[in-house]
Amino acid sequence: MRVIMIKKMNAFLDKKTLTLFYLFLFMQPILDLFISLFNHYNISSSVVLVVRTLFLGYFIYYLLFIKKCNVKYLVLLFIYSAIFILINLFSDKVGSISYEIKALIKVIYFPITLLFVTELFKDNDIKRKNLYIILLTYLLLIFVPSILNVGFESYLYDKVGSIGLFYSANAVGNIISMLAPLFIFYLLKNKKIISLILFLGIYFYVLLMMGTKAPILTAMIIILYLIILLVINLIKEKKYNYIFMFLIIFIISLIAMIKILPETSFYKNLIIHAKNMDVTSLSDMLNLKKLDDYIFSGRLSFLKDTLDIYINQPLMQKLFGMGYIVGVKEIKTSEMDYFVMLLHQGILGFIILYYKYFSKIVFIFKSYLNRFKDNFNNLEKSGSLIAIIISILNALLVGHVLDVPSVSIFVSIIIVMTCKELKNK
Repeated sequence: MRVIMIKKMNAFLDKKTLTLFYLFLFMQPILDLFISLFNHYNISSSVVLVVRTLFLGYFIYYLLFIKKCNVKYLVLLFIYSAIFILINLFSDKVGSISYEIKALIKVIYFPITLLFVTELFKDNDIKRKNLYIILLTYLLLIFVPSILNVGFESYLYDKVGSIGLFYSANAVGNIISMLAPLFIFYLLKNKKIISLILFLGIYFYVLLMMGTKAPILTAMIIILYLIILLVINLIKEKKYNYIFMFLIIFIISLIAMIKILPETSFYKNLIIHAKNMDVTSLSDMLNLKKLDDYIFSGRLSFLKDTLDIYINQPLMQKLFGMGYIVGVKEIKTSEMDYFVMLLHQGILGFIILYYKYFSKIVFIFKSYLNRFKDNFNNLEKSGSLIAIIISILNALLVGHVLDVPSVSIFVSIIIVMTCKELKNK
């Protein structure tokens, strides 16, 4: 009787999981909004972590007991997690194990979510329009408060910028950067010109007023691709007059941008940062310390410090992870996701956590390049690939991508969606 009830319950959950997952996706900007309000008003945001952890628990249940798949990998992941906790529990740390467990939950969130999304959408199509709605929600919750001058500051001190009703400019910036090419290319493909102009106006206003460098740099990847695609197609069709017109429009747009740029938070922060770092000319960038401080915000220095700590750790911690606290002191991480995982989660941890991820990334690039000409001209497939490239660059250089659940869930969706598109040639 009990077995029959469990089977019926699992069958019911199986039918409702897709709806439940989309509900969870739509909750992301709301959860991030609550985190922001809690943090700004000094209230514990643990409730949001609990909500996301409960969904993580459901993802695991779905894989193990409803679909009965990836069991060996999940067992391996649980064994690694147990070893990581035990090693850090019996190390010289004082009262820090709860911190390490929270950090562990954040880093295992991505590989488990990736498995869950892969299985969930094996026989279901990913509704891109849901991603567009979420993107617009994030943008409007920054744009409207910024216009009304009621948004929170992107930085606590020194620099300027508005992050709307959110808290972390880096995390939210990463979400917007990844989802934007999908929506822009959808509008272009369907020739929704008025909607595209309106969106680009809001999009670039938000990026420039947030004051962070990474979203602007990733937007340039989108622009570069579109310019190359346009020029190639115009040359193919021998529309040389259109190329000349495009160059004129491009130059006018560039001049307008140069005029507008000094009024933006992005430009003001570049000047503030340059003054703080005593950078007066491009030749100053030849100094590695100034280059690190100005371009990478000191991340390379933090990476070196972490590497020094890692080298002095016992073998077991090198293999399974030294965690994020040494003694009673929290380690200032480089925030560069791949290096953070390698040094803090250990060599074996890095391999276990990211094996599935890297195998899918390799498949995507290999499949795209195998039919490069057709795929490059396909806005949908190229938009997805650009979103993945942006996620990789941001994870490598800026961080807050693979170890932040609210961001990594979108990385999972984009990867699975792209894999499906490239398989269905």
